Amino acid sequence: MMAASMADGITVLSNIAKEPEVIDLAWFLNSSGACIEGAGSNKLIIKGKCCLHGSEFVITPDRIEAGTFLLAAAITRSCLSISPVIPSHVSCLIDKLSTAGCKIRKYEDCTMEVSAVPANIGFNLLAFDVKTCPFPGFPTDLQPQAMALLSTCRGLSVVEESVFDNRMGHVRELKKLGARIQVHGRTALIHGSDKGSSFASALYGSRLLARDLRGGIALVLAGLAAEGTTEVNGVAHIDRGYENLEEKLQFLGADIKRATPVS
Repeated sequence: MMAASMADGITVLSNIAKEPEVIDLAWFLNSSGACIEGAGSNKLIIKGKCCLHGSEFVITPDRIEAGTFLLAAAITRSCLSISPVIPSHVSCLIDKLSTAGCKIRKYEDCTMEVSAVPANIGFNLLAFDVKTCPFPGFPTDLQPQAMALLSTCRGLSVVEESVFDNRMGHVRELKKLGARIQVHGRTALIHGSDKGSSFASALYGSRLLARDLRGGIALVLAGLAAEGTTEVNGVAHIDRGYENLEEKLQFLGADIKRATPVS
């Protein structure tokens, strides 16, 4: 898209992803003088220009970070207000959390409130099924975090990964926390909490290794919900996608700190 914006002639790109980030890039380039038509569809028509110019542009809020904090509220059975977040960008996750029993409110100023507080919902969260798909389907980048949540919900869940191969690496580490997960190819069966209506944690602390970005943050969320202390190593992976993560979680009341490496 960027190359075609300054190429000679007209470029047609087909089978384009419809993710908000792709649309955002098209809008940014257009604000800088590019001529891109069809953003949000599966085909872009780009008329090349000889030069672009500077512009001011507001980046769309990170839907994966927003979704991660929505799941953080659910897995810790807490109530959080999150802003800015565009609800339509995480609508599939909102539907799943509502199915689980979370109470979600949307406000006009791009603020969302999600509550999984037992006193508010009256029961333990319920299991739900997930199949990852391109936007507007359930994001593959929220699959590991959702699996961590489902390990604490009541009932059996099925998670099917249809976007990427080899995206179940976090399961091995979640099992160290006591999660009951069986993987069959691209599908995982999660046996959630067997504590009935009890709100007691189904997980317990352990020493873990983050092997990738989204799997790593899933381990952090699971550690927040687990009884005892959880140590997550390999946090450099997590730092790629979450800025000042521990400070944000500390602000929310989490007992989390970054260990200083031994020199």
